[in-house]
Amino acid sequence: MKRGDIAIAALILIALAWFAFSALKDSHSFEQAAFASIYVNGEHYDEVALTEEEHEIEIRSERGYNRLKVSNYGIEMLEADCPDQLCIGFGHIHATNEKIVCLPNRIFIEVHGADDSEGVDAIVS
Repeated sequence: MKRGDIAIAALILIALAWFAFSALKDSHSFEQAAFASIYVNGEHYDEVALTEEEHEIEIRSERGYNRLKVSNYGIEMLEADCPDQLCIGFGHIHATNEKIVCLPNRIFIEVHGADDSEGVDAIVS
């Protein structure tokens, strides 16, 4: 290996390390989430506080049946009558911006923090 090859390899490793670090730092905000928004058929159905106390939410629509459980400051899909059962595989979610989706029943659940706002992200001049 020549000196130039080593320099190029070192630059590539530094760039990869920087990219990996920035991707991990910005990928998920693991702050404690406060609420979960539930949407059915694209319309807002409910907003639930994610508390430690356990309670269940049943959703019945023309598309099907889903049962959710709120516990331990998170939410999970316990039961669904959809054919693929992929929504149950999302497991217990609790971090901001995590989601559960049941496509056949058109259910969408998104976790967000108490200070989330739908305002402007940034202003560039």
